[in-house]
Amino acid sequence: MINTVLVIDDNALDNAVFRNYLYSERLNLLSALNGREALDMLEGRNVDVIVLDLVMPVMDGLEFLKAFKKTSYYNFIPVIITTSMDSEETIRSVISEYDVFDYVIKPLDQINKMILVNKIRTAIRYRSALKELYSLKEQKEEDGD
Repeated sequence: MINTVLVIDDNALDNAVFRNYLYSERLNLLSALNGREALDMLEGRNVDVIVLDLVMPVMDGLEFLKAFKKTSYYNFIPVIITTSMDSEETIRSVISEYDVFDYVIKPLDQINKMILVNKIRTAIRYRSALKELYSLKEQKEEDGD
């Protein structure tokens, strides 16, 4: 099964390069140029992981996270932020406030791309385990335990 990654980044060139890289890693890529476009794309799509840039026009990464937190998808799709911010304190604050799964610092050179792909694969395993746990919980509740 090919897993789907939604990359939200306003840099179209980065998205194209990333699409090729993820395809070679057997991952399907959806891309959005801002948070508003991404929220619309989530409707009716099976997305396994979101990779989110924090600095974008129209709806930036923080605005997206605020809106995303209110959706039914929030508890089931891990988010990995990519940012050129070098403030560890700001990054930790975002991770803590929005339950972000992980982060990678830009620029996404070859090494950081490999790190990001490893984090994506870990997030996919996490999501799979979370869905299984939720399913078992629902089954237990239905059985009246």
